[in-house]
Amino acid sequence: MNRYNLKDLLSIKNGKDHKELIDGDIPIFGSGGIMRYGDKAIYNDESILLPRKGTLSNIQYVNKPFWTVDTIYYSVINKKLANPFYLFNFLKCLDLTKLNSGTGVPSMTFNSYYDLKVKLPDLPTQKSIAKVLSDLDAKIELNNRINRELEAMAKTLYDYWFVQFDFPNEQGKPYKSSGGKMVYNAELKREIPEGWEVRTLLDIATYTNGLACQNYRPTDDDYLPVIKIREMRDGISENTEKVKADIPDKLIVNDGDVLFSWSASLEVMIWSGGKGGLNQHIFKVASKKYPRSFYFYQLIWYLRHFKMIAELRKTTMGHITQDHLKQSRIVIPPIELVISLDKKLFPIQEKQILLQKENQQLSELRDWLLPMLMNGQVRVGE
Repeated sequence: MNRYNLKDLLSIKNGKDHKELIDGDIPIFGSGGIMRYGDKAIYNDESILLPRKGTLSNIQYVNKPFWTVDTIYYSVINKKLANPFYLFNFLKCLDLTKLNSGTGVPSMTFNSYYDLKVKLPDLPTQKSIAKVLSDLDAKIELNNRINRELEAMAKTLYDYWFVQFDFPNEQGKPYKSSGGKMVYNAELKREIPEGWEVRTLLDIATYTNGLACQNYRPTDDDYLPVIKIREMRDGISENTEKVKADIPDKLIVNDGDVLFSWSASLEVMIWSGGKGGLNQHIFKVASKKYPRSFYFYQLIWYLRHFKMIAELRKTTMGHITQDHLKQSRIVIPPIELVISLDKKLFPIQEKQILLQKENQQLSELRDWLLPMLMNGQVRVGE
């Protein structure tokens, strides 16, 4: 291992104001990530973005044209000594918060970074390790891209059948576009297919609220992770709270369950993070009559109405209550049609769950490998 100060490996540059940039496709980074897209690049080479203020742990790697604002530094890397992606991963393993020089907002100076001690193997070894890590990242991103495409496909099918009403008629032609009979519904103030019902979200599924975790703290090693809104977004982590394993079955979440965060953040997802305990402020949504794909996309579609109401009020919906669900109005097709569409949507959702679980395993493998690769405990090829 060779020892350096970080100043030997890169040169730090200040970000710039981005107000003069018009909309484009060049990412503009701040300390929290991509802020928006502009029409110009401040730099066009591999770079490590180092926070100047704000969230000091949010180090980022960029390998395409970009712009940075003044809350984050960018860097010009000495590629004769350091592989940019290897160095990025090395820095991610460090606790930079102890270098904070701010009195209010966490802040970092050039010298705070430049004085960091860095140990690097030879350049060929760096490149070999960087390739292992980048291959894992590439597989995760490929899975994410496939899942986005699967989600777009499923939403398009649902919209085509149950929003535009162009489900296949008896001749296999699009119902509404082919002259299928439509009737005016005064409650919805629009036409719907003949024979369809207008009901509520409560009529197609049950909404089970979670528990108050503090009342169910584990007393031994038999526990479940608590699924809160943070876990819905980021998955289970070492900071996830724990709850007794013997909570009621209705409050246990398994892969494939539909979760709806109803407090502050309005989000709906199909859980794939393993068995856990349901936290309050989240509904577990289920139905004995309708398949998951139907009530999932009905709820996704209706969230637009809740958010539109919030926008009109120029405020956030404090939370969604049973009364809000009772006041909802949705169009319900005949059950045979729902089942027919589910035969197309169910395999898509199952594939998404499998890819999400694979990504969790890949991320865990990467996080396990990273520190050992950085300190030489594990070598590429072992």
